[in-house]
Amino acid sequence: MRKRAWYAAVAAVLVAVAVVAFVSYSSVSPSGTPRQRLARWVADTSLGQDLGALHDDGLDLKKVLAHHAGTTAVHTVCSVLSVTAEAANSNLPSPDTTLTQLLARAYGLEGAAGGYCYDAGASDRPLLEKSEAEQAQAQRLIDEALARVAAITGATVSTTTTTQPTSGTGIFG
Repeated sequence: MRKRAWYAAVAAVLVAVAVVAFVSYSSVSPSGTPRQRLARWVADTSLGQDLGALHDDGLDLKKVLAHHAGTTAVHTVCSVLSVTAEAANSNLPSPDTTLTQLLARAYGLEGAAGGYCYDAGASDRPLLEKSEAEQAQAQRLIDEALARVAAITGATVSTTTTTQPTSGTGIFG
């Protein structure tokens, strides 16, 4: 029960940081239309690469579990997931309040998922399932966020990362 409260607290802190950052960003009042400001923010923060990295981290976890790679491998992948979520969250706020809220919630869920799977190791099935559920919920929010960006900017965001090997011979498969 303590772990669940800790994860909820971490998610709440991530959302609070995003809201405070949004208020700070709003006071700067960058020039341009909402479309221009958001397009500039997407490019400046590498939003697509951050979202692609979160997706890839989730795939890496599935590969590690499928290959029964053990607790050390699970810990590594889950730690990377948490760090990736925290790094992505540091790019908030966006110039759009709704987008900021969607991404902050998604990043909080991804961070919590990383914590759950780290605590689960390779064998705690219920906690691994909780991590997977948090990742699925985060992905729905990310999809909604990407749709919002497309609606405002008129352009889709590529979430392809260039850091993952394409041959399937990487560290996780």
